[in-house]
Amino acid sequence: MKFDSYSRFFCSDSGLAFLPAKSSSRRKLTAALVLGFNVLLLGGVSPALAQTYPSRPVTVVVPQAAGGGMDAIARAVTLKMGALLNTSFVIDNKPGAGGNIGAAQVVKAQADGHTILLGQTSQFAINPHLYTQMSFDPLKDLVPVVMLADAPNVIVVGADSPFKTLADIVAAAKASKNMLDFATPGAGTPSHLIGEMFQDVAGIKLVHVPYKGAPAAITDTIAGRTAFMLSSIPSALTQIRNGKMRAIAVSADKRSPSLPDVPTIAEAGYQGFNAGTWYGLFVPAKTPEAVIQRLNTAANEALKAEDVIGRVKNEGGTILGGTREVFAEKIRQDFVKLGKAVRDSGAKVD
Repeated sequence: MKFDSYSRFFCSDSGLAFLPAKSSSRRKLTAALVLGFNVLLLGGVSPALAQTYPSRPVTVVVPQAAGGGMDAIARAVTLKMGALLNTSFVIDNKPGAGGNIGAAQVVKAQADGHTILLGQTSQFAINPHLYTQMSFDPLKDLVPVVMLADAPNVIVVGADSPFKTLADIVAAAKASKNMLDFATPGAGTPSHLIGEMFQDVAGIKLVHVPYKGAPAAITDTIAGRTAFMLSSIPSALTQIRNGKMRAIAVSADKRSPSLPDVPTIAEAGYQGFNAGTWYGLFVPAKTPEAVIQRLNTAANEALKAEDVIGRVKNEGGTILGGTREVFAEKIRQDFVKLGKAVRDSGAKVD
């Protein structure tokens, strides 16, 4: 293409536009447009994507059955995000394989921000060490967007249990010849690994009884068929509130707003103990930065809404939010810490 000395051109959404060079006002406009275009290029942001995303409903893959705490948090936050982004967020529940089935679905999706994952600690910090084979690498194939909330585990017993404090459980474990047992929703779950970490700091040995999900473990703990259970707060909260279970201690470094009268494991004498489960949004690798930032901004705004805060608190969670960089660092830390816990436990899933 040939240009004469009396014209300039700039890029627009419709292609190349030409302006007479002799007009001072047009020269200024051209300079401003070129500067703005260069800034966008240097910043790695696609103006077209920033303006058009989302262009259709967003699918939110939740690797848990409908009705659980993780599902409730996903629905509360993404409903508000949909209102902010003027589209609908559709929940797609895909349980199985510790969340790997749902996560793999998102890995294979088009990297345009219209399929996102509501992920948790298991898929990113536990499963890579637990499963002997995985069809994807969560740390490479998925990109963190924002950490939404976290929820510590809680040590619970049935209402008729003789155990009233964590000291009671530790004393019984040390005195028992056959060792106490403890229930969890399954081998390699955060609850299982928190139990292994607690045995280490308390200097006790327990028998792990893995169940296929929290409901069956809760039923047997209420009935006294297991000595106690480690559970996420969302899973056990209803039974605690209705008096069928007694909460002994929570695993975070601070008391849970949902259980303000229940001490932490650290308060019970094991200083520095801090472990739990976080929930966050992820997109496939190679998703444009402009899309990731738009999702991050919408999620952080949604987390400020009173109804979202109330719903997350009601499910035993604590609102977090923040930058994707902070979230990525948290994942790296937990990958190391929980990887050691998996190896120490000897747990493996083929």
